[in-house]
Amino acid sequence: MFCGVLCGLFVLLLAAGAAYFRPQLQRLYAVATLFRKNRIASNFRSMHTVGFPCKTVSTRGSKVAPLEPASAGDLPSSFVFNGTSMNLSSWLEEHWTTGLVVIKVDGATKARLLHEQYAHGNTAHSKCVSWSMCKSIMSTAFGIAVDRGIIPNIDKATVTDYVPELRGSGYEGVSLKDVLQMSSGVAFSEDYADPFSDIKMMCYTLALGGSLDAFIARLKKDKQHPPGTFNHYISSDTQVLAMVLSRAAKVPLAEFVEKYLWSRVGFEASATWCMDNERDRTELAFGILSATTRDYARLGWLMLNGGLSPATGERVVSDAWVRAATTPDAPHLMPGNDVTLSDHPFLGYGYQWWVAPKKDDPSTPSGDFLALGVYGQTIYVSREHNIVVAKNAAYPFYTKKTAPGTKDNLVQLQGFHALRAIAEHYAHS
Repeated sequence: MFCGVLCGLFVLLLAAGAAYFRPQLQRLYAVATLFRKNRIASNFRSMHTVGFPCKTVSTRGSKVAPLEPASAGDLPSSFVFNGTSMNLSSWLEEHWTTGLVVIKVDGATKARLLHEQYAHGNTAHSKCVSWSMCKSIMSTAFGIAVDRGIIPNIDKATVTDYVPELRGSGYEGVSLKDVLQMSSGVAFSEDYADPFSDIKMMCYTLALGGSLDAFIARLKKDKQHPPGTFNHYISSDTQVLAMVLSRAAKVPLAEFVEKYLWSRVGFEASATWCMDNERDRTELAFGILSATTRDYARLGWLMLNGGLSPATGERVVSDAWVRAATTPDAPHLMPGNDVTLSDHPFLGYGYQWWVAPKKDDPSTPSGDFLALGVYGQTIYVSREHNIVVAKNAAYPFYTKKTAPGTKDNLVQLQGFHALRAIAEHYAHS
């Protein structure tokens, strides 16, 4: 009898435990299978179903920036990478491009839709996960806060001036500018292929419903690279910017972005922002915001406008911020394969935006700039040609493609050349 009672209690406890941990287990499974070949394209347009709590970032019914249909001919047939001509259409298909939008900006509030295509079940209405393109969105939101005096001085102000709970972490005393430039001097591995890297550990923490802020607080300084001396691209830097902004503005990040950015640019659809858990409800600012491909193009249009709204022509963010955000201003931020003070020297770096090198001089920054996300997400902005190219993708073999002799992803480098060729192709449209 006694043993039977104990067995019954054990079964009840086991059932109760399973019920209690079911959401975490379901989310852990969803995250573990997120990048599987048979699910990746669907997952990337359905991040709100993975198991994370989400917030809506609304347009608040604001005026949409129109993209006038235009007949501009087909995409270019090829692009050149490392001296080899590659078929563009084949490359886009082979690398699982789910959406491609090309616009030509003719004026602050006038642009033409030159090309648009979708695949793998995506449509113009699909809200695709941004991954690290969200970092560039965070930069723009941060610039708005600086313009409005909410964060008055990025050179002198430090992370712990705004986020005192990060005292004792690697971010203690680090200037906001160094964090914006991915030069925080914090030890963090962004290796997606290493199951024990910091970025993977951060993902495991999120999959189990842990606190993202608590994870950040455990990071330490990189003893080899003091702040402001080395361009070390890490997602934790962007998450810290979100912590600073939300505390400085005294509102949740999504609310700030909705009020000052998403409802003012001319986006056609709301965005969806995943959070760490129901208890803390911290936005995953380093990459888990989803929007349409057209709206990613409109973000590029905003930047090409120097911060003027594509919908109304009103000022959203200052031209000074846009210029600073897309201009390398120190040796470790410059492009060039000979640069030894950067993890990814091919491209230059500004404030959470990548900066393209000149075509005839890879060690000199050009006026073109990019937002880049893992698995093939890109916004390419060409100041020279007034062209914006937005691309979403779901290439399942992305992390296995590293350019020989570099830390750069081969798909990302090829994609850069492909999108630059598209911008040049449509320059005179």
